[in-house]
Amino acid sequence: MAETRQRLHETLLIGVFCGFFFFYGLSAVGLLGADEPRYAQVAREMLARGDWVTPTLWGKPWLEKPPLFYWGAMISYWLLGVRDWVARVPSAALATLMVFGLYFFLRRFFRGAELGGAFIAASTVAILGFARGGETDMSLAACFTLAMLAWLAWHVNGEKKFLVGFYFFLAVATLAKGPVAPLLAGLIIAIFAAAQRELRIVARTLWWPGLVIFIVMAAPWFVLVQARNPQFFDEFLLQHNLARFTTNLYRHPHPFWYYLPVLLLGLFPWTVFSVAGCCDTIKRWRELEETTGG
Repeated sequence: MAETRQRLHETLLIGVFCGFFFFYGLSAVGLLGADEPRYAQVAREMLARGDWVTPTLWGKPWLEKPPLFYWGAMISYWLLGVRDWVARVPSAALATLMVFGLYFFLRRFFRGAELGGAFIAASTVAILGFARGGETDMSLAACFTLAMLAWLAWHVNGEKKFLVGFYFFLAVATLAKGPVAPLLAGLIIAIFAAAQRELRIVARTLWWPGLVIFIVMAAPWFVLVQARNPQFFDEFLLQHNLARFTTNLYRHPHPFWYYLPVLLLGLFPWTVFSVAGCCDTIKRWRELEETTGG
């Protein structure tokens, strides 16, 4: 009984925390930059036409991003009215879902760290910024984080329900920003398997019911939008995914170390603790290697 009461109190506390930091004052500032107004307008046009397949901007197909953010904004417009700040609600809602997912994951596998871990994640500059923005970044970050937490939970205890969760959220992350989600997940899992010297982890992850879940959830929109817009494959996959990362087509040149200061800034105000934690993890890993004669 006491444990249930504590869980309820902590859940309410996290809800209030996320409500204040993610939702409060969303209308204080108008839509910013180039992306927020663009994505908000795409969702408005899709809602006005009742079209859940083809994103359009000023009546022309806008095939740069998958539809997850637009769908969330459309639902928010329908519930709250078509206003600029409402376009930010999906990001705030997904950030809240991510924080709760982290809380319950830590509560099950790392008891004692759940409340602090949730608060730390929710209060970093990067999460706060993306959660309050009407853009696709939080959609990808939240769904991908939930997918990897589910994968780690499966790796720890072997329960298939977590592997189902991994493929479910990975499919949703793919609908948020495209093939970067499964590619990044595969890279992380492969690196982890190599570090553990257990490459069979990769083979065990490729669970056929999970692959079916992923395909059934993620594939229909891609098939439908390609059927309605023959140029989709070229614009979305070749230009906005492949060319974006392999060429300077969109004039975003950055040195190889560019994301290091971005990461350190994004982790503020917990940057020092994060770096210290990484160093401690590396130290422990080396000590373990020396102990086991690896």
